Amino acid sequence: MTNLDKSVEEEILVIVEKYQKENTKLLNYIITDDEITFFSPLGNGNSITVEDLQKVADILKGSFKGMQIVNQEYRFTFELGL
Repeated sequence: MTNLDKSVEEEILVIVEKYQKENTKLLNYIITDDEITFFSPLGNGNSITVEDLQKVADILKGSFKGMQIVNQEYRFTFELGL
């Protein structure tokens, strides 16, 4: 399993942390082939905006593929271009 570079993780966390509960700075994801899926519990608060999804896609040098709600969590999938 692969991880993102720490600096890339930090850039993405700055965007998504405002959608998490206070003092909860988590970035849960899995990378498979040329895709990355981020996981966020429904209980964390609001779903991320389209504008912020595009910012994440830009950081990943990829594109947003879609969102699902599975097992009480949001799953945001991006195509990686890194």
